[in-house]
Amino acid sequence: MHIRWLEDFVCLAQAGSLARAAELRNVTPPAFGRRMQALEVWAGAPLIDRSVFPVRLTDEGRQFLEAAQSALRTLDETRMSLRAAHRADASTVVIVTGKTLARSMVPAWLAGLRHALRNDKAAAGFRTRLSTFATHDALAIFTEGDADFLLCYNSPEQPVTLDSARYQYHLVGEERLVCVSAAADGGGPQYKLLARGQRAPVPMIAYAQTLTLGRMVNGEIARRGLASRLDVIAVSDFAESVHEMVRQRMGLAWLPARLIADDLHAGRLVRAGLEVGGESDLVMQILLYRPRAPMRALGEAFWHAAVAG
Repeated sequence: MHIRWLEDFVCLAQAGSLARAAELRNVTPPAFGRRMQALEVWAGAPLIDRSVFPVRLTDEGRQFLEAAQSALRTLDETRMSLRAAHRADASTVVIVTGKTLARSMVPAWLAGLRHALRNDKAAAGFRTRLSTFATHDALAIFTEGDADFLLCYNSPEQPVTLDSARYQYHLVGEERLVCVSAAADGGGPQYKLLARGQRAPVPMIAYAQTLTLGRMVNGEIARRGLASRLDVIAVSDFAESVHEMVRQRMGLAWLPARLIADDLHAGRLVRAGLEVGGESDLVMQILLYRPRAPMRALGEAFWHAAVAG
């Protein structure tokens, strides 16, 4: 029996669908189905009632679910305790996040936390190690126990899916994606979303679909039927690259408000998406995740300061 089978089973119980659970576990539905069959063989009883849609757990399955969740919690708590006890540098807080947050939000946030913890004995002289990855990789690193905290974007359209029995989060703040363009000579936007009398598509700088930002922006474009009005002339998986291309007057883009605050204030960039259809800003939550299992004193102090701040 493999631990991942237990994780698969818990995911299925939460998702209520074999196909959705397979998607969440990043495997094909046939492979996921084979794992569940293997788990049932190991358990010696049918755990899933496949005669109904959506599937549901059998009586044996509900009993097994409690045992699986308890076993996973125990293993996770023990692993986290062992790792914390033997971590080479116990005075370092390890945070995994994305490149955009690391640039736009983290520096000021960390400075505030260091100030808040200046008199906390548990955090005396602590250091921070910040590692940046794509969302999927950041989630994997965090759930494998190789980081104390995960800082990430979240939205209703692109929710973070972590087991609430094993992890908890705090809403650190919000980020707004603002549709902007370089300023024209008259001070207005050089490119405008849904401009009156628009004939040719407006050039746009897009994010790669692999980014949370890209999936959010593409979803907004689809919802508002804007694809035919926009000409994607460049795609990047780095928000600062998109930012610079907009500054170079290549096209409009949705950019994080924190990243472009100075440009907006100086008038180098201006809003380009406020006409027709109402507000075009996209709002994302910024969440800080931690394990529910007790952390070492430094981790707990850092968490409480983040929640209080």
